[in-house]
This record gives sequence, C-alpha cells and structure tokens, in this order.
Amino acid sequence: MEVEGEELRKLLLQMQAQICQTLADPTRLELLYLLGEGERSVKDLMELTGLRQSNISQHLALMRERGLVVARRSGNNVYYSLADRKILEACKLTREILLDRFRRERLLAAPSSVGQHSQEAAKGVSLTQKDGDMGTRGGRT
Repeated sequence: MEVEGEELRKLLLQMQAQICQTLADPTRLELLYLLGEGERSVKDLMELTGLRQSNISQHLALMRERGLVVARRSGNNVYYSLADRKILEACKLTREILLDRFRRERLLAAPSSVGQHSQEAAKGVSLTQKDGDMGTRGGRT
C-alpha cells in the first residue's frame, strides 16, 4: 500500500520528530560529529570522548535504529559511520543558528556597540566561523 498526501505528511512529521529526539542529547551529537570525520570503532570513540563502552554502545544502538549511523563488523571490531552526511549538515545548521543568536544577544547585552570590537580584541574574544566548529574532546584544539 502506497502512502500518499496527508498520510505521508503525518508519517514524515513523526519520523522527523524521532530524529530530532535522537539528536536532543549532547553525547549523541558529539558522536555524530566525530563520525563525521570518518569511520570509527567503539574503542576509538571511547578514547576520544572518555565515555564507557556501554554508554557509547547504547547511544550508537539508538542512532543505528533511527537510521543515523551504520555499522560494519571486521573481526572482533565494529566500525560506525554516518548513514547520510546530510544529518551532519542539519546539525551544523542548527549550530550556526545558535551562534547567530549568541552573537545577537551578546551585542544587545553590551552597554554600547561602540568600541565593542576593540573590547573583544583586548579580551582575546573572537566570534569567527571557526568558533562555530564543533569542539569535541577528540584531540582538536
């Protein structure tokens, strides 16, 4: 039976809500960003995040069930990768929205926008695009 019209719209909304629910956990977001750099084993993810194997495995199982990651077995190891890189693009887009909001609120909270840039420079504060990159515990600076 083919799903059409209103039924398809409701099904897609339900599926989208499931994905958003899956992404509503900082640990799962961190794992997605790490997997966005390439395929990784659970051991790799343990070393990069400092989390226990059981914790990582639970998160990966849910993400696999929801179609966000895929697993490949090689001997005794299981390697995970993103099922579709577009999910990482969606995460980065929401991160950009949050950074834009942070910048606006920061400028609104400043006593005056005059001299704001020199104040930031003096404090060593910069809100460049690089600040928007996902900072994981995975050996990045």
